[in-house]
Amino acid sequence: MLQQMRANTKTILWIVVVAFGITGFSLFGVNQKSGNKNPNERSEFVGSVNGQKISRQMYSFQYQQLLSQIRARRGDNISFSATESHMLAEQAWETTIMEILRAQEIEKLGITVNDNELVSFLRRNPHPQLQSMIVDDNGNFDYNEYLRQLSNPEMDWTELERWGREQLPRVKFESMLMSQISLPDRVIQEEFEKRTVEMTVQYVKVPWQDEDSPYEPTEQELTARYEESTDGFMDPEKRSIKLIVLEKSATELDDLDVHEQMLEIRKEILEEGDDFAEAAKIHSDDYMTAEKGGNLGFFGRGMMDSLFTETAMLQEIGQISMPVRTEFGYHLIRTEEKKNEDGEEQVRASHILMKVEPGYDTIDSLSTLIGSITDAVRNDGFEKAAEMMELNVVEVEPFIRGAFVKDLGYLPRIVNFAFNYKPGTVSGPIESEDAIYYVKVASEIAERSKPFEEVRDQLVEMVRYDRKTEIPRETARRIKQEAMTSGDLEAVAHSRELEFNTTSPFKINDVIPGIGSNTNFSLASFKLPINRISAPVMGQNEWYVIKVIARTAPDMTAFADQRQAISNEIMQERSYDFLSMWYKQIRADAVVKDDRELTLK
Repeated sequence: MLQQMRANTKTILWIVVVAFGITGFSLFGVNQKSGNKNPNERSEFVGSVNGQKISRQMYSFQYQQLLSQIRARRGDNISFSATESHMLAEQAWETTIMEILRAQEIEKLGITVNDNELVSFLRRNPHPQLQSMIVDDNGNFDYNEYLRQLSNPEMDWTELERWGREQLPRVKFESMLMSQISLPDRVIQEEFEKRTVEMTVQYVKVPWQDEDSPYEPTEQELTARYEESTDGFMDPEKRSIKLIVLEKSATELDDLDVHEQMLEIRKEILEEGDDFAEAAKIHSDDYMTAEKGGNLGFFGRGMMDSLFTETAMLQEIGQISMPVRTEFGYHLIRTEEKKNEDGEEQVRASHILMKVEPGYDTIDSLSTLIGSITDAVRNDGFEKAAEMMELNVVEVEPFIRGAFVKDLGYLPRIVNFAFNYKPGTVSGPIESEDAIYYVKVASEIAERSKPFEEVRDQLVEMVRYDRKTEIPRETARRIKQEAMTSGDLEAVAHSRELEFNTTSPFKINDVIPGIGSNTNFSLASFKLPINRISAPVMGQNEWYVIKVIARTAPDMTAFADQRQAISNEIMQERSYDFLSMWYKQIRADAVVKDDRELTLK
């Protein structure tokens, strides 16, 4: 009975989490008993793109599509944290915006579909659902049968036609974009050579050197460096906010309830013959071990919570503990095996973890409080409501878009709200993992160039870095000139008591012995003609002067065999990059209004 209740509870909570993710509203929600309703709460729209409204249905559809993809990969019973739900909601939001922007571009370009194009498209692109329905005796898609049914005048293909007319403009639009991508033969051959050609290189290493005492730049040097780097000293746009914070804390009754549930699970295992491993799969909140029957493997002292470890070690093999309380919640621990390894006692144990979280009564009380606060904020204002209800107002340091909030952590919904609304706007309840927040946008702080004195210390370090790298770079330049005159790179290196070496043969993407992964070194070696001496090449903490002494010739027979595959890879990568760049640009130019969060003022 308890198992079924527990399973049903997880299902119910899953549904609630899904609803939370789709709507962007608080998990607990505004108290529905309140007589005052936010006019935005029932709004059909959640924002707009270039004036075109985004319906809640459209946004929810994209969320469900993403959710279905994740379920297909990770299983139907996957559960999300509040942060994960937000990330999924943001992905759905951006996908929705992209769909609208694409449709707007298609309309601007006047892309249409005629009947002949539609028929050709449907013949070449069967709908995915039809591919799973029209199958032969072996369960494989029967293309000929599909064409036969498609030609049958008695079949109603209205929905298929609607799908085709929706998809084909997108295909034509993306084809139009892709036609702008060129792929010359020399690019394909160069990629082949990067994968197959080997170089052998002589090199001199010129290390960077710290000065005996830190260099003290002059005012003129600092001023010049500041003027060179003004764009690098921009302080981005910021927001300041005020918060009312309601902690989502479990009560003593919640703790007692979990303890009693664990006792009941233990009883069912010991007295009713339930399997411990199966019970772990059903009940355990440790999702890393639940599917493995709660198995934790071997561990010794100092590796786990001390009370947990001592309980597992003191029990007999096969014994199941009473509920053990740790910072993670309550555990039932079964000792599986013991051993000594290098004189250290170790134990293998399995466990069932049940976290102590706010229960339904706690949630109901908090929901009632949220309703009261919502009414008070709406009727009396943010500060007055906090004063009347004796709630602390927290002021946080100004933050930039996409950043962590100091002392609060990663709260993307709050950050987004602050940047989407004007000062004075107050949010409805916004939920995180640990708390419920009411947010008031206090002020906008415009982007500015940081003054000289504010970045003085940074300028000092920049000038010192320039000297640290420029002095050895000049040495490397002189080595190149001397080697070009003498024709002997090795002799020049030895005359300056610098490291000189010859690499073993390597390809451009190899880790080079003695050098490591150095893109600059590898690329210079690939591009440099044989026996030509390079200009200084930057390394991690050194400069190199390089001379290529051998390079294998490309195998053109192998190239002919691999050409098409390499071409496809490059084209796929360029297509992805091009579409990403196109979307990034059009997204930056779009006027997007985000009304997903409830506002109270």
